[in-house]
Amino acid sequence: MSSPLVSDPRFVEAVDSLADRLGEDRAAVMVDAEGCLEEMRTRQQRVARAIWARWAKYLYSRAYTLTYDAAALQRIRELGRDHPLVFLPSHRSNLDGYVMASLLYQQGFAANHTLGGINMAFWPIGALGRRTGVIWIRRSFRDDEVYKLALQHYLGHVVRQGNNLEWYIEGGRTRTGKLLPPKLGLFNYLADAVEDLDVEGVQVIPTSIVYDELPEAKEVTSESHGAVKPPEGLGWLLHFARQQRGDYGGVQVNFGDPIDLSDALKAAGSDPADRSARRLARHKVAIEVCARINRATPATAQSLLTLALLGVEDRALTFKQVQDVLAPVLRYVIARGLPADEAARRLTTQDGVSETLATLVAHGVVDRFDGGTEAVFGIGSEQALVAGFYRNISIHWFVDRAITELALLRAAEDPGEDVVQAAWDEAFRLRDLLKFDFFFGDREQSRRDLTAEIELIEPDWREQGREYLGEIGPAMLRSGALMAPRILRSFVESHLIVADRLQALGEWPADPALIAQDCLGLGRQYLKQRRITNRDAVSLHLFSPAVKLCGNYGLLEGPDVLRRRADHAAYLHAVQRRLAAAVDLDHASLADALVTS
Repeated sequence: MSSPLVSDPRFVEAVDSLADRLGEDRAAVMVDAEGCLEEMRTRQQRVARAIWARWAKYLYSRAYTLTYDAAALQRIRELGRDHPLVFLPSHRSNLDGYVMASLLYQQGFAANHTLGGINMAFWPIGALGRRTGVIWIRRSFRDDEVYKLALQHYLGHVVRQGNNLEWYIEGGRTRTGKLLPPKLGLFNYLADAVEDLDVEGVQVIPTSIVYDELPEAKEVTSESHGAVKPPEGLGWLLHFARQQRGDYGGVQVNFGDPIDLSDALKAAGSDPADRSARRLARHKVAIEVCARINRATPATAQSLLTLALLGVEDRALTFKQVQDVLAPVLRYVIARGLPADEAARRLTTQDGVSETLATLVAHGVVDRFDGGTEAVFGIGSEQALVAGFYRNISIHWFVDRAITELALLRAAEDPGEDVVQAAWDEAFRLRDLLKFDFFFGDREQSRRDLTAEIELIEPDWREQGREYLGEIGPAMLRSGALMAPRILRSFVESHLIVADRLQALGEWPADPALIAQDCLGLGRQYLKQRRITNRDAVSLHLFSPAVKLCGNYGLLEGPDVLRRRADHAAYLHAVQRRLAAAVDLDHASLADALVTS
């Protein structure tokens, strides 16, 4: 497949231009580029694809039942008759690629050209994958200009030929359960193909892959907290295959609304003559892809039940108490009309709760104790990381509610203020604080979303105004379980750890590549001192957006950095105090459920 590309005048011109820029011999750069293309080259074969699809189904079907949105897939099939498709799935498991390969094969789609890390190209996966359309790419090529040029043109060539593409927009598997921020490297190359290489009609397909439970969850959460990732190889593959046994429930594949990439880039303000405008437009479109993946991701039974149980911290509950603690969460899901899978909808029944509890107990996420007068269930401190992973699968549906609660608590602190404006100011400040942790719409969309959340708590808030906000506690108690401590506490605590670590540096500049690693030790200290409450706050993957935010705020270095670091830390400690107040309110609202019988 590389031969026609090597003779493409646009590719030859680009190689010559790069050689001139690097001050290297044109022929030598072309040889290097040809080698890169050969490394990426795929040789699709029908027999190989059939073998790959059977192997893929064997892997996942021993542990999971596959469900998918058939109507959406039919619309995508029709769209693909006239347009190249680019599937961008979420990435929670090493099974994801196999699930997609099997599903699309069963549904009669042409094979995707799937980009995979070359670390996975060991025998026999590497050779077989190459014959099914897998493009093995290097894990890191930041400083290799020739490789980047070859990959950009190769992707353009693939879609120009009408072939479909697939890769994970997050880059790697999530270690926290929630969708990660998009990695723009490959996305930029695709956008280059659309804007610079005249590739038309590319349709991006946001794709959500969700598992009821994952045997990998314990490993990936440990890696986020400093554990070393095991190297891939044949031994790793055999271990991974053995893991996919037992009843882990379902795997769901859902699709967000397609995005015409050319139209989306133009609407986002991309300008070929303005590099900063192009960069911003691509970021906006990538964020929209992630937002659509989230909207296609339903609330799962395991996610909702762990969300409820994590709210009572280390306490064990009877079955009836589990139902009572879960009930206000379900009322919120129903009031919002949130998408939920079949098992989640069954949580309104005793059998549904019993079945979900049983699977969580069977896989070590929830403890069951039968040594007393009745069985009790709880999430211990050693299980909190994995439980948090499952909770975070659906966390995006609750972020606006959690922000609203904290904003209302802030507004109620000072009756002398314009409390309505204080609530809005705090809501948008929190939204800005968490902008690298979650995906938010524009300011007006956020205002509409937050208004809808306030109206769920108190429908007459506009008329009551100051009186309502001054009595926020009772209003929140009436609304059921509070979401702020369940949803945001880990994220706020991770930001607080980073802020305190920066403040301890005084006026010294901070290296963003090192500060997150330094924060692991401080976070463990804070846990021992009980200055923070959540183990999952001590996470490299939560520290990373916190460090990025500090860079965005100019807190890593610069003039007057000591004062600004102190102000940032003080704000986070204030938010932490409000979260503690929310915990007290939450426990008060659940008091009847938590009374021992």
